[in-house]
Amino acid sequence: MANITVQQYQPSEIIAIFNDILAQQNNKASGKIVCIRGLFLKGNGVAYNGVYYDALRDENSPVELPIRITEAQRKELTAGNLVDILGTLGRRITSKSEIKLELNVSRVEIVKEQVIDENEVKRIEYRQRKVEKGFHNVDAVLESLLFAETRPQIALVLAATTKTKGDFEDGIRAARASIDFYEEPVTFTQTKVLCAKLKELDAKGFHAIAIVRGGGIDPNTDVDKPEVIETVVGLKTPFISGVGHQPEKIFLRQVADKWTPTPQGLGQYFSELVETVTEKRNKSQAALTEQIKKQYQKQIDDSNKKNKELLEQVTKLNKQAEEQRKANAENLKKLNEENAKNLQKQQEENKKNLEAQQKKNDEALAKIQAQSKQQQEASIKQNAALQKQIENLTKSNKETFDKMMAQNKEALDKEQQRSRDLERQLEEARNKKGCAGGCLGMIVAIISIASLACWMVCLVL
Repeated sequence: MANITVQQYQPSEIIAIFNDILAQQNNKASGKIVCIRGLFLKGNGVAYNGVYYDALRDENSPVELPIRITEAQRKELTAGNLVDILGTLGRRITSKSEIKLELNVSRVEIVKEQVIDENEVKRIEYRQRKVEKGFHNVDAVLESLLFAETRPQIALVLAATTKTKGDFEDGIRAARASIDFYEEPVTFTQTKVLCAKLKELDAKGFHAIAIVRGGGIDPNTDVDKPEVIETVVGLKTPFISGVGHQPEKIFLRQVADKWTPTPQGLGQYFSELVETVTEKRNKSQAALTEQIKKQYQKQIDDSNKKNKELLEQVTKLNKQAEEQRKANAENLKKLNEENAKNLQKQQEENKKNLEAQQKKNDEALAKIQAQSKQQQEASIKQNAALQKQIENLTKSNKETFDKMMAQNKEALDKEQQRSRDLERQLEEARNKKGCAGGCLGMIVAIISIASLACWMVCLVL
């Protein structure tokens, strides 16, 4: 498959591209000026590039057309003026990817100074604020809760003293099995109390707040009062209107996230919603069950197919394993036979080498033994000759020693005799010459004895 290059855009770039396309189409239709009559309504009062975005409303319906008007053109206008506006129609794509039709004003002419009162102007301003804020999808919110088997918590603002409650109960009775309703009685003509109650309920975390009110609405004292409309527009909780009779034009409906023409219709809406969700859930459960069956059957079929494929693979692998085992056994047998032959051959070579080495060792040992025998015999002979020499030398030394001892004895005897003679002489000299001569004779005698001793030592050595 060939690679496909896809251009990547950001949402803002896509909107800009289509705005360019619409601008080109608008340029083609330029010069076609239209005149439109309606009620002038001011926007939020913020100018963009010197241009204000206001609205032109039908005289007898809530339908509005956005207009682009300069500050100079709107300077003399007041909200509620009936005007004729000349201009060209244009289209553009908003940041929410909505195609918006608008009238670029070129000229304005006031037909009537004031067609709608101040309260109506305020209500229209609050409705514009609601449009900008956005509407809650009440059906989706409640259906999602019912599908999840979570009981929706609905706050009901109603007048308990009228028969409206009975009409509402007739329609809502079937819905109480799945929805929890909390009734909050009020007096609708007490505007401050009604607004405070709505704000209080908004802070309690209900899934929706509904006003249940019969017909005969006074827009200046009842639920259509601007203060009530402003409070409803400021609610964070989804708001439901069950106000009025079928033909009545109730402004509250225009700012409600969901509305029914009568209180009984509101009760029927809740009951029908429960029935619809129950039916859808049952169908969904049946469809889900069937889908699960199909998925389960598909899983079984896939599993059987995979098991069959695995079985074939296992059979194939077993066959390959058996063939491999036989081949391995044959190779092992051949290898064992070859190893046995090599081992026998190696043993024979080792035996020959061992025998040759043993022969060499025996020859070397015999040679060493012969040499040792010869050396031993020569040593014996040499030892015998040495022993004889020692005996002769000992005998000669003994004779020499005996002779020297005899000579020494003879010399000693002579020296002893000489010493005795010297002593005798000394004794005689002592008697003749006194002490001095005696000392001299003693010294001579000592020297003679020392000389004799030295001579005897030399003889011994």
